[in-house]
Amino acid sequence: MGGSLACVALLGACASALDHPAPHGPSFESDDFRFVAPTGWEFQPSTATSSADGGIVLYVANQPLRDDCATASSQTTCQAPIDGELRRGGVLITWVRHSCVAQGCDLPAAELISIGNRRGVRVPATQGCGGIGATDGSVYYVTVTPQRVDGLFVCARDPSDATRSVLLGFLDAIQWRIP
Repeated sequence: MGGSLACVALLGACASALDHPAPHGPSFESDDFRFVAPTGWEFQPSTATSSADGGIVLYVANQPLRDDCATASSQTTCQAPIDGELRRGGVLITWVRHSCVAQGCDLPAAELISIGNRRGVRVPATQGCGGIGATDGSVYYVTVTPQRVDGLFVCARDPSDATRSVLLGFLDAIQWRIP
């Protein structure tokens, strides 16, 4: 009987992992990673200036995106890459690259998860979702290399279970190009 329960539990775990739909939208490729966005979603590389330690790489959202920074009269101003606020069911992912050393590369304390077959964690967002009408936010930190941890800041406004599932399918399907 115990073996039967273990099999049922394993099948349930496998089924839930397969419930996340594979994305079939536009694709993005860089030297570090590639992904296919969910159908109807779009991405926009950041126009902000990055530092040697990292910075915002790009945005992925299920609503229209625009440049996040503009330069006029030698002054650069940056804002959220969406017009106004997230719409109901809206999701905005801000992908941030961060170079690190030693303890600065440790993931926050949380249950380990897989993000594109790399070790990661999900923690509540304490920043990055303000002023865009987000009702919930999470940060998915992923160890890309021993000296790099990327953060995917996910801001959402009343997302449905289907939207959450699409997001998880996207995270599962990220392909890392660096060993």
